[in-house]
This record gives sequence, structure tokens and C-alpha cells, in this order.
Amino acid sequence: MTTHLRNRWLWLGLALIFGLLLVWLATSRYTPVWAARNTLYYHLYQGWRQLARQPSPADSGTLQGTITSAQGAPIDGAWVLVSEWDGTTHTARTDADGRYTIEAIPAGRYKPVATAPGYQDTLIGGFLGRINLQPDATTIANAGLPIEPARTVTPATDFFLAEPTSLNCTTPFDVEALQRQIHFTSDDRPNQLAFYYTPVTASPNDPLPLLLAIYPGPADGWVCASLSLAQAGYAVLAAGPAYSFDLESDLDELERLLDLARQGSFPGSDPGRIAILGGSYSSLHVQRLLQRGQPVQAALLLGPPTDLFDMRRRLEDGSFVPPFGLDQAFRAMGLPSQDPLLYLKYSGAYHVRADFPPLAILHSRGDDTVPYQQSELLAANLDLVGAEYELHFFDKGGHYLLAEQADADTQAIYDVTLEFLAKHLQ
Repeated sequence: MTTHLRNRWLWLGLALIFGLLLVWLATSRYTPVWAARNTLYYHLYQGWRQLARQPSPADSGTLQGTITSAQGAPIDGAWVLVSEWDGTTHTARTDADGRYTIEAIPAGRYKPVATAPGYQDTLIGGFLGRINLQPDATTIANAGLPIEPARTVTPATDFFLAEPTSLNCTTPFDVEALQRQIHFTSDDRPNQLAFYYTPVTASPNDPLPLLLAIYPGPADGWVCASLSLAQAGYAVLAAGPAYSFDLESDLDELERLLDLARQGSFPGSDPGRIAILGGSYSSLHVQRLLQRGQPVQAALLLGPPTDLFDMRRRLEDGSFVPPFGLDQAFRAMGLPSQDPLLYLKYSGAYHVRADFPPLAILHSRGDDTVPYQQSELLAANLDLVGAEYELHFFDKGGHYLLAEQADADTQAIYDVTLEFLAKHLQ
């Protein structure tokens, strides 16, 4: 083989490898690649919009259709959403015949989605789920929703509790309780950091109601909150799942914790009285656990994000400037118009059901991390399905459960939390 021919094959091989690499970078769902690709696309898209000087508002059209089960039965109360690039949504619910109509949607190309309790979130429309909405015209988009597949979570193994340690905090409240670290194997891996708290004076003959507190960060960063809840008379399971774009494996681990609790693995707790609590990011876990059908007696959401489409819209129009790099996280998720199923999956406002356990929703109107309107959106949809809930707003109180000082709003949030738990667990 001549040198020229060898070089030719070498260049062809390198070109093939480069081409395959480009295809992988363009299609991979590997999180770092996927997130970087979405961020790059966002900046390119924004640059194009600025160069194009944003076109004037387009004429609008109407989307209409029928949502049925895979067997053709109409689905009553299914949500249909159409999202623009910035998260502005156009929504409707189906009637008893499964029909819906959404009017005044700006003309263009969209990926409509539909969801209903017991069914999979589904793209509706033509090829690749896209529909081309023409101005001053009605476009028909029907869909049959597949049944949500049955899930099985492998049980925890190698479970044990460490020896108890007495801990105390002086701020925001003066509290003391016992802490034990929880150890088990979760899908062949050690579980994420978790603790079990009980009051110092707990009686083994008087089992306590159990509260799974899911924190928006490592559980050891929320010790004082856990101690406060334990001293108030609860057996507290404290967990803090790592931040992720896909919560499902963390939800499996939380279900393993709940299964262990129902098996009586936590001494001094009552396996028949369980509530779950989450705030900020971790309220997504609580909402998803309820959607998965976890049989708990009550649930609390503090400062919850419930509609990621609306949060993205507020980010893009400048009415919401999130801290902690959340703006970058949203951009890494991709445009809502391009990946509406991801936004829908973790938008709990569109997954509520009448058979949810009693909910308490607490939010501060001064919350600068999650707009308080997120709780209003959730409450409005809970009303639509007739679910039992309480909605509490506070003028201050900051974000989430406990502040660094026991001011009036922090005390009020704490009192409302304990009153709600006592009502449904004591």
C-alpha cells in the first residue's frame, strides 16, 4: 500500500470518527453532554433572536382534538399543554368526551403534550410530536395515552442504624433530640446520607408518628430543623437527595426508606402514621412520591416549585431572577418548546389527583427562590380535582422551613407545620 493511499484511509477514518463524535454530541442523553448542548443552543438561539430583532406577534390559531386511552376510551380531565420557547403555556382540560380546544396560540411549530392520572405523559401531534399551527385555522391533534406502567422498586438490603447520639441546637429554637445515621444498600450502592431522629424522652411503649423530611440539600445541613421536629413529638427520617435533572433513582431510594418504615425498622415509630415533607427543590420529590401513589397520611410542601413552564417564563421575562445558579440549571434543561415532557414531568400542578392525602402548602410572599405564585397555581388545580389541602402564605419568612433566627414568621411557619401534622397524625 502506497503512502498516499495509507494517508487517504487515515483521513477517511479520522473523518468517520469525527462524524460519529458529532452525532453522539448532538444526540447523547448523557447528562453533562446534554446539559452543555442545551446551554449552547440557548445562547445561539438568543443570539439569533437579537439579530432577527424579534418578529412582530404572529397571527394565532386553534388547536383541537380528543384524548383517549390506548383502547380508545375518552379521558375526562386530561391536561393538554402547548409551550412557547420561553415557557409561556396554552392549556386546556378535556371534557367527559375527551375533547379539548385551545385558542389564541401564536402560529408556529409546537410539541403539544398531554397528561392524565394513571397515564404516561405523551407527545401529541404529527411526526416526532410536532404540529404546525397555521394562522386563523384550526389544527386537529388527537392522542391515545398509554397506561402508566407498573413499577417495581428493589428492596433495601443490609439495613442497620448507628448508635444514637444526643444533639442540640440553640438557633432558631433551643432543641435537643437523638440522632442515628441510617445505613442500607440501595441498588447495590450505599444509600445517600440519611438520619433517624427521636425525642430524648421518647417512650418505647408509645410509638410516635413518623415524618419523612426530604431536604433540599445534604441531610446533615438540616440538623436543627430535624431536631425541632423530633422534639415536637415525631420520629423523623431525614434525607437530602443530591441535585439532579432526573429524580427517579432518588425517588426509588426514598421509597425504600418508606418501605423500611412500614416494616417497623425504625424503633419507636408507628408504621401506620406516616407523613412526608419537602421544600424548595425537595418538594419535587414529595410531589412525585404522591404521583407514584405512596400511601401516606399527609404531606407538606414548603416554597414548592409546581410549574416549571411558568418558572421558566418568569426567568425569561425578567420578573424572576433566581439565586444559586438556578438560571443556568433551567437553561441546561433545554427550551420548554423543545423538551416539554421533561418540564411536564416535574410540574406537579398538572399531576394532581382527587385521592391525594391532605396537603399543606406553605409559601412566603417574599420568597426570592421560588415565586409564591407557584403555590397559587398548585392550589387552583387542586381545587379543580377536589383534593383536600390547606394554603398558607406568609409576608416574610424567607425561603423554605426555618430561618437563622426565630422571628414571628419563622415561628408561624413552624406552628402551622406542627398543627397540620397533629391534625392528621396524632
